[in-house]
Amino acid sequence: MAEENYEEMVARLTEVNEGHLAHFTNDLILKKKMGKTKAHEHADRLRFFGNDYLLGYESEDLVEGVSSFPSFVGDWFIRKCMWSDARAVKLNVESFRLWLRFLGESKMIQAEDLMNLHKHLDQDLEKWCLRASCYNDPEWEPEDLFDEYGMWDDEALTKRSGGSPVPKVIPGTGRLVLNLLLSAKVSKFVGIQPPQLVKLAQWSGDWESPEHRWFSNWRCEECFGMKGTKEKVFMVTNQLTRYSVLIRIPGKDPKRFLTAVHTAIMRAFDQNEVARPGKIELTAQTLSGAARSLASFQNQQMYCIDDIVERPEVKYLEDAEKPLNHVPTNYGDSFFPDILFAEMCREDPPFQEMGGPDNVISFLN
Repeated sequence: MAEENYEEMVARLTEVNEGHLAHFTNDLILKKKMGKTKAHEHADRLRFFGNDYLLGYESEDLVEGVSSFPSFVGDWFIRKCMWSDARAVKLNVESFRLWLRFLGESKMIQAEDLMNLHKHLDQDLEKWCLRASCYNDPEWEPEDLFDEYGMWDDEALTKRSGGSPVPKVIPGTGRLVLNLLLSAKVSKFVGIQPPQLVKLAQWSGDWESPEHRWFSNWRCEECFGMKGTKEKVFMVTNQLTRYSVLIRIPGKDPKRFLTAVHTAIMRAFDQNEVARPGKIELTAQTLSGAARSLASFQNQQMYCIDDIVERPEVKYLEDAEKPLNHVPTNYGDSFFPDILFAEMCREDPPFQEMGGPDNVISFLN
């Protein structure tokens, strides 16, 4: 049998990768109920890793080359790609985590290898994002980024930058309790009804009680509809800080709604450098009722959102959150919600670091 040349190898492994990605995308859409656009974005990032990196440097497909991902995202991607900022690094890691989950569920990777890769991602994401931020900062010279051997000088990067925007991962499991007050429009659109939807007046808890930490109470309100689709965008606002996150929901899918809320809140914690566990147990209570001051505040924010989403720098929904939360409000004394939210993250963080591999970070029990 004739030896395979480079072009034949590329064609063969490209076809193999496309087969893997087709199964991966179907799994996200059909089993995990992810939107098609989002699922294909994850597949595109993995395709770039497989076809542009693995085939050029490792001659392996996406299954064989999983162990090369840290070298790709933590070095090559940062140096070779013009869009390699810290956010792009995190998006690639997010897609790769989904890929690892798919490989694990499909029994295409050894359990030990899977565990080691997840550990690698948890430990080094902070370092990779810092590299990307410094590499794309015009104030940094190449000789400041690398040591005399051409290797990343991570110690110097950390010292000069004062740290990284990505939080540390705490060992153990965290428990996050969310009390979500839904407007009538939101509960109807996502399909949450009694007994899952509990009237606030009949709830055994106390919405105003100081027993609930500042990060647990949020109100969900419909924001706007997506043009050309049946999807809608909701504003989810924290009761105490008035900080808002935005989520996009396709319709009657309560599980996806809760997952989207959780993801958006965790994104807000990450942006404020809140250290958090690698695994989080989520408890959510969906409520209906009145929170007049909070509803009034959200109506104020609605006046700003239309202008914000039309700005050229707002390419993704989460890009609108920063300008939205930096709009002064007339709730009490005027303030910027992002400033108060950041202060609360520093002063009373949602997760507290405790030792021990089997630690459960418990609160609101």
